[in-house]
Amino acid sequence: MLQTNVFLLPELVTDSATLQGSCSVVIDVLRATTTIVHALGNQATSITPVISVEQARLMAAQSECLLGGERDCIRLAGFDLGNSPAEYSQRLVQGRQIALTTTNGTRAMMACLEADSILIAAFANRSAVADAIAQYPRVNILCAGTNGEITLEDTLLAGALAAGRNSDQQNDQASIAMELWQQCQQDADPSSNIERKLLQSRGGKNLQQAGMVSDITLCAQLDTHSIVPIMCSQSKTIQLSNRNT
Repeated sequence: MLQTNVFLLPELVTDSATLQGSCSVVIDVLRATTTIVHALGNQATSITPVISVEQARLMAAQSECLLGGERDCIRLAGFDLGNSPAEYSQRLVQGRQIALTTTNGTRAMMACLEADSILIAAFANRSAVADAIAQYPRVNILCAGTNGEITLEDTLLAGALAAGRNSDQQNDQASIAMELWQQCQQDADPSSNIERKLLQSRGGKNLQQAGMVSDITLCAQLDTHSIVPIMCSQSKTIQLSNRNT
């Protein structure tokens, strides 16, 4: 029996027992999880998400890792990289460890530490993640949201992943997300429809105001990578599945 739950915000997981014994999938389409997929796809060694700017700076002071992150869409002062997937080129990140702090995504990742397995999902690796969770008995899909509010883009991807599960049981949030995805799929060009949805979302509008429309286009692209980043709850480090022990 397959069970799929979607939580449209981390705060909606009110009992840690919900996560125990499950596979959790973290989504922050605009832009943390998309950035992680691009960085690891470009052969970064690992990414460690941290909640505070101070933690990120301390980690960089203790190691030779790159510093990546943003607050309110803007790269933090003194950081090597922001939170644009386009910044994490192979030339810059290959063979490097990265400490990453973002407004919403890294908090969502920290909320999943009770899960047995934690995967990182974006539209960029949608099919790879869908395949990885297809037969897992209990899956919890956790959306980062934006500043405590539900976001269209995260809900849309959650629906895409939930729809591929053919679950026997699902919560209402999963049903809502799947209905949104099914509406998107009715368009003759789903990829273009995803971009239109992202442009309409609050997160998309924030990026437009910051002059980062190209990031929205990049985050809307489907299946540009066939990788599954996995976060180790003990080390709180994200690597590709074949690098984890």
